[in-house]
Amino acid sequence: MQSGFQSYILRYDGSGKPALSEHTLPLHPAQPSSPDLPEGKTYLISGFSSLTNDSPVPISPTLQLNADLSDFSSGQLASIARAELNRLTRINYRSFIKEMNPRVVVIGKTAAAIDRFTDTYGSVLDIEPLLSTGIDPDICTAEELDIREARNGLRLSFLTRVPIDLNRCTYCGSCGPICPEQCIDEHLFLDLGKCSFCKECIMICPEEVIDLYGVEKRTLHTPALLLLEGVDLENPGTSDTIFTEKNTVFTEKNISRLFAEICACRIDETITCDNTICQYIGRLDQGCEQCLHACSHGALQKDEDGIRVDQERCVECGACVAICPTGAMQSLRFSDARFIEYFSDIHLDSASTVVLGSEHLLHKFWWLNHGHRFAHTFFLEHPSVEALNLMHLLFLLALGANRILILRDKEHDDLSLSRQIGQANAIAGDLCAGHPVVLTTDLQGLRDLLATTPKAPCPADIYSDFSFTGRRQKLASVLAFFTDQKKLTNTCSGELFSEFGAVACDQNRCSSCLACVGECRIESLVADSEQFALLQTPILCTQCTVCISLCPENALTLVPGLTLSKDFFNPKLLAQAEPMRCRHCGKIFGTRQSFERVMHVLQNKQPELDLDLFSYCEDCRVLQMIAGTNA
Repeated sequence: MQSGFQSYILRYDGSGKPALSEHTLPLHPAQPSSPDLPEGKTYLISGFSSLTNDSPVPISPTLQLNADLSDFSSGQLASIARAELNRLTRINYRSFIKEMNPRVVVIGKTAAAIDRFTDTYGSVLDIEPLLSTGIDPDICTAEELDIREARNGLRLSFLTRVPIDLNRCTYCGSCGPICPEQCIDEHLFLDLGKCSFCKECIMICPEEVIDLYGVEKRTLHTPALLLLEGVDLENPGTSDTIFTEKNTVFTEKNISRLFAEICACRIDETITCDNTICQYIGRLDQGCEQCLHACSHGALQKDEDGIRVDQERCVECGACVAICPTGAMQSLRFSDARFIEYFSDIHLDSASTVVLGSEHLLHKFWWLNHGHRFAHTFFLEHPSVEALNLMHLLFLLALGANRILILRDKEHDDLSLSRQIGQANAIAGDLCAGHPVVLTTDLQGLRDLLATTPKAPCPADIYSDFSFTGRRQKLASVLAFFTDQKKLTNTCSGELFSEFGAVACDQNRCSSCLACVGECRIESLVADSEQFALLQTPILCTQCTVCISLCPENALTLVPGLTLSKDFFNPKLLAQAEPMRCRHCGKIFGTRQSFERVMHVLQNKQPELDLDLFSYCEDCRVLQMIAGTNA
């Protein structure tokens, strides 16, 4: 009977590099145990986190899968182990503890429904009750309810009826006996449901504190809102109700989700946005907003500083990371830079298949296929395959992968990843004889695909540049590599490639003010100060439109589409200005076009000025003014 499985351990054995050895570890998912490691310095073990408890070293599913299911040599497995060690020990992100906040506003149709809920959950929840209809002396009825998202939850504004001003009432007792319906009780609650509006109470009140139509506007801030059965915010008699299910609105059916949200927990800040390369310009409220549209959890907001990640709402779905054209959005569990570095010591042959999947799914596949071998296959555990970008996919193809299979549990409506796959297959169509090279599959489909022989391989040459300066820059390098190999000249256009294109410039309009350059953070637009030239590298352009909106002369236009040719990857001249030289010393102090424009304005507005002085640089202008004064 099997009492353990073969694990692979990376440890120091006295030689120059950590070496790989085999060791038997116990296998039982119901009784995960701390691994009994051999003597000596151990750096990493293969396996699965669900089978191991309190491991003192990183655990690598990738190493386990490739050792058991693929055909790598011991030397290649050692390279994979070292790459895994480097990846798993260099993950770095901040964490914080979210304190428990049991406060919740509960809206019900009747007081009885609210009382029932309070009896059940009042000991664990701090409940603020509201009625959507009806009247109750102890529960406020909210009319014209307006719900808005707030920084830490929701803001509820509503009107509530206040027929008696309790602050001014002297409790004289005149109104109670005179009311024919006995609507006013001893606690000064006026039941408008029973009231006939005879106004006897109003006429007898000496302090004039009764107004049967009186209302008061109130506002509540709450981290969560729960709707009892029968309450429909789509049509509850509310006014301008605005809300989205972003972990703040709950019903009794999903109350378990409410408890999960309010309980104390650790929040890992793994999804980040680098606003220094993001092409959404917060202070202008203009530019790329693809990540905002991709996020369905309300975890991304925009402000004057740019895009901000609400870590409490983020579920690490990866959609924003995949769709980001500049790489500003990153998953720190496996960042772009770490992904590129990871493969620097792993060699894929031209017939290889790369399988990417979560630890959960790869563990299942390993279990179902233990004892099988899949030749020329590299398995990579990825914390979020939904975060894969076109750059990652084409980079793997450039390294020699003939096919990329993305393992998924079931079909998802994941538009971000589907878009990246569609782009990769469209580009690879010219490279790989027209067949799709990036596929998504489930567990059964993966085994069937691995049993088939891939079609004709992609380019034979292997990409070998593992430097990294940015996502778009690396994508440009990989595309240029493919283009140079195949001499491509086709254009990929349409909505699928809407974040690619060039910029055209009308030189007759351009004043070389360089306002466009200042906000092109991806550096597609740059200035050559020595030549007074405006240059643009098309492959870096994300078509964010910021430059178009900033240009005061309306000189710029977008030319959408990804053109796979050498010219698309090199800077091109958009505009070049004639330098303005000092008539005395010859120093350049601007452009002639801007000089003539300023002179035209000054001549019209201040004709008494000596405009001849402006043809000198600042230093010579002062000297000319002094000379004129002395004369």
